Amino acid sequence: MKLELVSFALCPFVHRSTTMLHEKGVPFELKYIDLKNKPDWFLAISPRGKVPVLVADGTPIFESAVINEFIDETHPPRLLPDDPLERARQRAWIEVANDLFAAQYKVGAAATKEELDAALTLVDGVLSRFEDAVKGPLFAGERFGIVDAAVAPALHRFVLLEAHSGRHFLAKHPKVDAWARRLATRPSVQKGVLPEFEAMFTRLLRERGGYLARELAA
Repeated sequence: MKLELVSFALCPFVHRSTTMLHEKGVPFELKYIDLKNKPDWFLAISPRGKVPVLVADGTPIFESAVINEFIDETHPPRLLPDDPLERARQRAWIEVANDLFAAQYKVGAAATKEELDAALTLVDGVLSRFEDAVKGPLFAGERFGIVDAAVAPALHRFVLLEAHSGRHFLAKHPKVDAWARRLATRPSVQKGVLPEFEAMFTRLLRERGGYLARELAA
């Protein structure tokens, strides 16, 4: 099966799918686009105009959670469990990971201290739900799963932000903190972004000019 992933280098949803592809050891090609100038061919295959889009033998598949399940189904061994109840539970936690992505975006975009504090409160609310759910060392125990792939981009970014800002975003949530550091060093997560991703990510935050940007070390 020929797989081509349409990507934007800084998109956390793309990072979900590249993590899954690397975790499975699946050969694939990357095609980068400029989200500010989306080509017509991309809009023709992406009904929501968003990345990622996985083109599998010429057929486009969109939405990162759907892409990851497709990869899981077509490239064994399966990461989703056999038990229907546990499978449903893990799928549901992918939606909580989406909440974390949204809250993390607000942290980077906050223009004032008050907005940043409000965004951090949102982050803590989502992390507290994960703190109660994660079994450790990974979400469902020892084995990497589909929830790990879904949340890895956000936790990876928090680890990077901590290193550059000195803020301990995960300090109130020790189980999540340990989970995040394990994911951030996992080869599939690291290979899921460009080698220069860290510099690109921090530069983007500085260019946005949000309140957090003033805390970022060069």
